Amino acid sequence: MLGFGWRKEELRKRFYPPEFRGIFQRFEDTLRERIPTDSLVLDAGCGSGRIFRYELAPGCRVVGVDIGQELRDNPNVADRVRGDVQRLPFADASFDAVLSSHVMEHLPRPDEALTEVARVLKPGGRFLLLTPNRFHYVPLVASLMPQRLHVWFNGRRGVPERDVFPTLYRANTAGRLRRLLEGAGLTVERLERFETEPEYLAFHPLSYALGVGHERLVNRVGLLAPLRVAIITIGRK
Repeated sequence: MLGFGWRKEELRKRFYPPEFRGIFQRFEDTLRERIPTDSLVLDAGCGSGRIFRYELAPGCRVVGVDIGQELRDNPNVADRVRGDVQRLPFADASFDAVLSSHVMEHLPRPDEALTEVARVLKPGGRFLLLTPNRFHYVPLVASLMPQRLHVWFNGRRGVPERDVFPTLYRANTAGRLRRLLEGAGLTVERLERFETEPEYLAFHPLSYALGVGHERLVNRVGLLAPLRVAIITIGRK
């Protein structure tokens, strides 16, 4: 049987051109565009860095914070600090920018996390966030699955159990994110929803093809933006 990882790459090459920018590539583009050179950056909830590898503008130094021990192996960060993003262990106005990828959906108190992000940002600093949209079919299905099924399915995708966390989706709609950022004292500079390749459907060519059809439809029709999988949000202090 063909492995999931191999089939994912083969199907992506079949349906998408080489220059197609996936979810993490688009977020990395945003980071490089909006974080100036020589910035001190906090990666809030950095985890192991296995899923999202990135490079920032020249001279940037990244501090990673995470509650788990996985951060010790994260290749993205220069400094590693154990801590809860809902109670960040840093002084006020410490960072030029804060980034966070696929963390908000796991937090029981996202409002506290965003208040902490605003606190540790310098005036004029930016918070750059990537998170799934809870109205997309993947989070909708995921919200109905027990954790053991999450672990099993992601294991088929090659994701180790240590990188599979329970999901709560308490800050995962455009409206909710805007309210939370503004409530924390951040001005929303950009909020973009977009669909990308249907990685979770790569177990069979037919399911993947259906996902591609969904991607092309919701990206083309503005009224269907609430059904797109990813949300990139930029808030400024």
